Amino acid sequence: MRSTFILVITTVALLTVSQPSVAQTRGKAGAGRAFAVIWCTECHSVEPATDGLGRIAPDFTAVAKSPSTAALSLYAFLRSDHVRMPNLGLRPIDANDLVAYIMSLRRR
Repeated sequence: MRSTFILVITTVALLTVSQPSVAQTRGKAGAGRAFAVIWCTECHSVEPATDGLGRIAPDFTAVAKSPSTAALSLYAFLRSDHVRMPNLGLRPIDANDLVAYIMSLRRR
């Protein structure tokens, strides 16, 4: 019984440490939109009105509406290095804001 309890506590602790905090996935959609318009429109369509006009990368609306898109996975993607995307060196706050904006497109 005691070993089961220790295993459960250890598992919970490891999961808590290895996962980004909930705060890392919360940003301001307006700030994310502004960032996207400046930095992302070279390759992506970033607004619903321009959906389908992305040059070489997925439209943000399509990314948002994909069933596999989740805030945490999107945050992790944005904070990682990419082969086909410039490494913008996004600060956590910029990544949070972009995630908030992209996820807001799911509701449109």
